[in-house]
Amino acid sequence: MLKRILAVSLALNYSVAAQAASPITLLSKQCIDYQVSLSQAQASETPQGASVRLERELLGLFNLKDSVRFYRHYPLNAQDKEVLLQCQLHLADEFERLAKDPWLKTQSRQWARSQVSDLRQLGRRLTQQIAEQIDQVQKAKIHTAQANIAHGLRQKDLSLIIGESRCRLDDEAKSDEAKSKEAKSKEAQAQAFDNSIASYLIHQPDETCKRQVWQAYQTRAKQKNLAAMSLILETKQAIAEEHDALDYASWALSHQQLASPVQVKQYLDSQTQIAPAPWRLGAVLADHAKVEVRPLSVRQLLSDIQQELEPFGLQFETINTDMLRLWHQGRLLGDIFLSQAATHRGAKTQLSPLRQSVVGQQFGQVTLTLPDELDDYRGQEQLIIAAADMVSRLLAGGRYYLNNTLGDGQAIASLWLSQYLSKRLLPQLPRDSREARLKEFASQLKVFRSKLALWAYQAPEHRLYRDLNQEFALSFGEPWPEADDALFSFTGAVTQGPLYYLTLWHQSLAEQILSDTHQEDKAVFELLLINEQQLSLDEQLNLIFGSAQSVATILERSQHVQLKPVH
Repeated sequence: MLKRILAVSLALNYSVAAQAASPITLLSKQCIDYQVSLSQAQASETPQGASVRLERELLGLFNLKDSVRFYRHYPLNAQDKEVLLQCQLHLADEFERLAKDPWLKTQSRQWARSQVSDLRQLGRRLTQQIAEQIDQVQKAKIHTAQANIAHGLRQKDLSLIIGESRCRLDDEAKSDEAKSKEAKSKEAQAQAFDNSIASYLIHQPDETCKRQVWQAYQTRAKQKNLAAMSLILETKQAIAEEHDALDYASWALSHQQLASPVQVKQYLDSQTQIAPAPWRLGAVLADHAKVEVRPLSVRQLLSDIQQELEPFGLQFETINTDMLRLWHQGRLLGDIFLSQAATHRGAKTQLSPLRQSVVGQQFGQVTLTLPDELDDYRGQEQLIIAAADMVSRLLAGGRYYLNNTLGDGQAIASLWLSQYLSKRLLPQLPRDSREARLKEFASQLKVFRSKLALWAYQAPEHRLYRDLNQEFALSFGEPWPEADDALFSFTGAVTQGPLYYLTLWHQSLAEQILSDTHQEDKAVFELLLINEQQLSLDEQLNLIFGSAQSVATILERSQHVQLKPVH
């Protein structure tokens, strides 16, 4: 009989980071030596047989790629970082070599027309992956520029110079005065802003100073990253032109459910509401009470989560204090390695996928890093979100890696399950609670940044958002004349680009499914998380809502769930 998760001792005393660093040399050797062979797949007499043999070859490549991503989550020395980078580059080159193979190109297009649903999905995924390959020069330009931008935003030596004495905090002014006297200087010295932005905004009483400093902080890396950002935008526009698209936004969105900038704009506009201005957020949150929750141990909340999942046929088996095994109706899904988070205040739950489950090929593996106690709403919510993500990754019912990892399905399934569990295990958030106001702000920041990213990747003559100053005001109540400079404040502008909105879209779909479905919870669970028949997202939504769901219908529904649509 499977042991209940309640019996798990979470007195974890080993460091995953230390263990993760040791196999890097071996991983590097496997990576550099790995080469995919298409000979067995080409020799197969049936499309199904060819796809299975190809999957076995590609799995090695994908597993190495996932291992590199896993180890990069942990602190590593410079040598190990370089080893992983070289491995990542080799794997990218190997897939590019495959993408140029005439047999694979032809076979992918044929599979995309198959009557077998999972083979058809695989063909579409492969065809898209092949189409998205770019040449070595473009790839090098983009990756180098992205790394430079990420490095620029991480730099701790970036500073703001606060020239106006009224905008300096009292202790800063006193420090300057002392220095001035020592130097016997009659001129006021500009104070370098070396406090955290959050601390400054909390302690600064002057509203104008708050706004000016916050806005300056958002563009702190502009000069350092301007050239890299321009290079990325130019290179991606060139890629779009190679595909006969108007601009990169139009080309990137053509493969999505919201398949055009017009549809993305319609969705983002429907999500726009007034939230606290960023420079006022600290003061607003301080005026609202936190939601009271009963403090729980990690072990207790994990036990509660398991009880909620049991009606879906999920069971957890305890292997030892550091490892669980997840089953679904007698089918082994994969292993869960448990690790203890750092003991400092604010330590949070984190899920690190190591190996993707693929039916008939391999079981999944994930690492779940856990704090000791969960004494607030956010901490408990984080564990629920991580548990839902873990289950959705391990439970994916496809026979092909790409079907289980690409597209919208896995993200929507994870979000639906986390909302389902939160509804049962957490108190409902009052609209005037601190947590609710923080969620409102985070959502509007995402909305504004999504508009900004869409604007940046459209050709100037085709831009749908003409006045980002006004768009900022629609989300935060006040204009910002230099709002387009916020493009330099977040890495998602270059890593996700015009697809930055996707997390909002997935969240909206998950909320609609939870509130409007005509199906029982178990049926929705099986449709979204298992999807044994490998239905497309459109087919899943048709069954969930009981009728054909056009994009227009979904957009209309997403607008109705907003309490105060702006435009």
